[in-house]
Amino acid sequence: MRKLFYLAITVLFFIQFGFAKEPSFLQYFYSVKNILPETKNIALFIPQSIFEAQEIKIRRAAKQMGIMAKVFLISDTRSIGKSMKELKDVDILLVYNAPVLVKKNSRLFVLSKCKDKKIPIISSSRDYLDSGAFIYIGKDENKKTKIVLNLKQTDYLAARFTDESTKKMGIAQLIR
Repeated sequence: MRKLFYLAITVLFFIQFGFAKEPSFLQYFYSVKNILPETKNIALFIPQSIFEAQEIKIRRAAKQMGIMAKVFLISDTRSIGKSMKELKDVDILLVYNAPVLVKKNSRLFVLSKCKDKKIPIISSSRDYLDSGAFIYIGKDENKKTKIVLNLKQTDYLAARFTDESTKKMGIAQLIR
């Protein structure tokens, strides 16, 4: 029964992602649980308008994956700084792909603070990946789902991942 459940989630994951520009929250949380199964708490940096439209989906996805999602509503750079100070007991930070969060100064601030606190970042922003985010979920040039693991800023996690284990997890690329 459990295998059937995971198979159904995997199928939904790839069907949904094939038609959407931004990954669903179920896809984000599923990827995190697949890569870091011990994850219990995720912080989510998201603009209020997107959160209001997606709140039910976020809560449902978190419950399905057994994750506690702590939402931080981001409206400007000041709210990013305030939210970074409040990050405690968080296993990973999900940064939604929104203009205020992707700006170079905001991105570098979030990445540096998370590196200091040893909090890995997941995002669908290619800019975050290039700057050092731990997990990137996006589409390649052929519009195929691509999960990339970047171990440059999270070198403390590097020993967990081998080429063989990343293939089993469905990771398209491993950056060391």
